[in-house]
Amino acid sequence: MHPRGKMHTQQTETETRVSSTQYFPHIDLILQSLRINRERLTSKSKIAIDARLLRLMLQTVAATLPFSEEFYMEHYPDIADAYAAGKIPNLHQHFLDSGYLEGRIGYTPEIDEGFYLSTYKDVSKAVAAGDVENGAEHYMRAGAAEGRVPNAAVRQSIDNWMAVLRDETGRS
Repeated sequence: MHPRGKMHTQQTETETRVSSTQYFPHIDLILQSLRINRERLTSKSKIAIDARLLRLMLQTVAATLPFSEEFYMEHYPDIADAYAAGKIPNLHQHFLDSGYLEGRIGYTPEIDEGFYLSTYKDVSKAVAAGDVENGAEHYMRAGAAEGRVPNAAVRQSIDNWMAVLRDETGRS
């Protein structure tokens, strides 16, 4: 058993549910499942991954993100309605099972309005034109999904992720 405890999952035909008590498999188990060795992790090659494994890994990572029920319901009226109607019994579990995978954000992102508008002139122009109310609205609607940096403190982390996600690592 992993020192962080058991992973509790409930599986149906179409989904695997991840609880907020997380276990993440040993690296060797993941590599074995992917049919790769450790050396492939440092190469610039691509690998195929089983969609179920990817989904479970993403859900596990999502469980480490901050979450606010108030924020979630305020920004997603469809979720608030379903919760009020009893269709969603647990908002955080919904976020882990579906919300994150649908592109929903589960907490109030720290957006430095001045930084955001000065960094992204297109957003500044959109605010001036009245297309969006402010940088925070833009970030929630599109900026997060585009990999935009909401504040200077997270710039390096986002830049590192974007280099890998956009394959800007010098691969020939």
